[in-house]
Amino acid sequence: MWDGLASEFGGRHELYEIDYGGSTEDIRRYCPFGAQASGNAAKFKGFAEACMAEYDLSGWRVPDLSDPGELSYHVLRGVK
Repeated sequence: MWDGLASEFGGRHELYEIDYGGSTEDIRRYCPFGAQASGNAAKFKGFAEACMAEYDLSGWRVPDLSDPGELSYHVLRGVK
């Protein structure tokens, strides 16, 4: 753990990733450009919109996500 986080090896590896991995702006563009190139961008956007349609500022609007019922961690442990 020490080698990866705090030793010279970890520091060299971090610099390698920064120097040879490309700029962070380019790396962040790979996913959306890849989705557009493969024709999946609309499908991914539709999936995200479907997920967000189940949620609003008051919380989850669908029953399977708003009330776990008898499977609730707190109900199983007897916590109120």
